Amino acid sequence: MIKAGYHVSAAGGLYKAFKEAKALTCEVIQIYVGSPRGWATPSIPSEADIKKFKEAQKEAGVEKVLVHAAYLPNPSSHKVSLRNFSLKKMKDEAKIAYSIGADGYNFHCGSNQDGNKEGIKHAINSLNRLAELTNYKWPVELILESDAGAGNRIGDTIEELGAIWKGLKNKKRFGICLDTCHLFVSGLDVGNKKVFSKSMKQFDKLIGLENLKFFHINDAMFDLGSKKDRHEHIGKGYIGKQGFKNFLSVPGVKKVPMILETPRSGDVKKDIKDIQELRKLAK
Repeated sequence: MIKAGYHVSAAGGLYKAFKEAKALTCEVIQIYVGSPRGWATPSIPSEADIKKFKEAQKEAGVEKVLVHAAYLPNPSSHKVSLRNFSLKKMKDEAKIAYSIGADGYNFHCGSNQDGNKEGIKHAINSLNRLAELTNYKWPVELILESDAGAGNRIGDTIEELGAIWKGLKNKKRFGICLDTCHLFVSGLDVGNKKVFSKSMKQFDKLIGLENLKFFHINDAMFDLGSKKDRHEHIGKGYIGKQGFKNFLSVPGVKKVPMILETPRSGDVKKDIKDIQELRKLAK
């Protein structure tokens, strides 16, 4: 059996995420710890709020919590000032993630207008510094997410993720999250069992399958290699039902916790259909 869930809302208090999580039958969830569109970050929750969060998690039966970074950080940027702003923001969010007992802090490596080689170099330096800044008091696992590849985005291929991984000094602090839509639109056909099996062998060689900590499960609104990051409901996009069935049949895939970021209506009866379809295809 797979362990799956959704990105859920934590508006009004982080513990409130579990009400939606329970309604959507989540074993795993992803949340933001503040506004994803701003540089300001809330302070670390009080002991009372942390207790409330953990009690709500237990009551909802959620096994894993992943915190997703805000949209703005760009640790690969060609601008020193933006890299510094990004590092502070990521450190502050990672502190909160650790304080609530999250199983990881998930982020993108960003982009670099001077090219991927420069971007990878800056990403490595930024992430090594992030690990140093959080290692003593807030050693939450730092999760690099694969990107969709548009506009000089860094880390959209297994090879680029491998290049970043190679440069990380304290690898035990890091993990990887692969997004099915991102991989697909960046040119990797995740719905082709032979192709994706080969990519997983490459991942194992460059990074190690034990470091693949999460999947983001999304169908793709645009075709293979389009570089257009638009998520679609499971089975309704270019990956399709058979594609996900093939993906789920690749050895080792079902062992990795899965988080859906599919389009949401706010109606639980409609939104729950994606996780139901995924579980059906996984049988």
